[in-house]
Amino acid sequence: MNFAILFSGQGLQTWQHIEELLAYAVDDEIRSCLQQGLPEIFEENLHELDIYNNQFAQPFIFALQWCRWKNIKTIIDDVGAFSGYSLGELSALICSTETDLATGLALTRERARLMSGAVSEYGGLVSVQGLNIVQLNELLAFTGTELSIKLNDSSCIVGGLSSDLEQLTNQAKLAGAQVKALSVSIPSHTSLMNSAVEPYRVFLNQQSFNTPSAPIISGTGGVKLYSQSQAVEMLIHQMDHAIDWHLCLESLKENLPDVVLEIGPGNALSKMMLDIQPNVIARSIDDFKTLKGLEVWLQRLLER
Repeated sequence: MNFAILFSGQGLQTWQHIEELLAYAVDDEIRSCLQQGLPEIFEENLHELDIYNNQFAQPFIFALQWCRWKNIKTIIDDVGAFSGYSLGELSALICSTETDLATGLALTRERARLMSGAVSEYGGLVSVQGLNIVQLNELLAFTGTELSIKLNDSSCIVGGLSSDLEQLTNQAKLAGAQVKALSVSIPSHTSLMNSAVEPYRVFLNQQSFNTPSAPIISGTGGVKLYSQSQAVEMLIHQMDHAIDWHLCLESLKENLPDVVLEIGPGNALSKMMLDIQPNVIARSIDDFKTLKGLEVWLQRLLER
């Protein structure tokens, strides 16, 4: 049975996910890695933590994804492709190359640090639904904001500084669009990230990766990547360039998966996959109350 594995990006993490990660830390090796690379989750004042702050969110989401994948990868018999949405593409590379948790935490920590340091003013992302791309581009030019992620022809994510996003929000609503601020504290995948690109290129290229165990379908235009060098280059490129997630899903569809499994957090990606391929089996780990429930479901699928 051919699986496509999707790794989510930022914005849908919850306190329940933090509790889940702490549960994985009963493993001594995982606990040691988390104490070094994500010490915030062990602090006494944990509930004062801003879980959407970029410098915490990126390494936290990666660590959750790595632990989830570690627990189910031996069950899944055939992965046809990996893919990741925004930060998730880095998780896709790390998990597909069987890179260890400590290295992955270091890579996500540095990515978060450089991206947060790329802008001196507050910024973020908003979703805009109900405008075609021509209408949206006119508003982007008028407000000094930029396309961050294209979801489809009438649904996009826009990035920019907070003051510019406020202007975009007002103008888009006047044009009849639905606009929602996302729980992301940086304008990812826009030119505002330019200064983070070269330092991260140097940092990434210091790491040696194994060959991916299956192709990675990049959010940058749905390109299928077979080597670690291609995957690293696309990861660097997407830091300050828009992602076309719609093309990525179309490419995944052409890969003819039997099952699309979203690692999470959240289930937005599996729902998007169902929108363009209603007959595929698409679920997220977050759809299941327990990991055991997920494992039972996977075993039943594989016994068909």
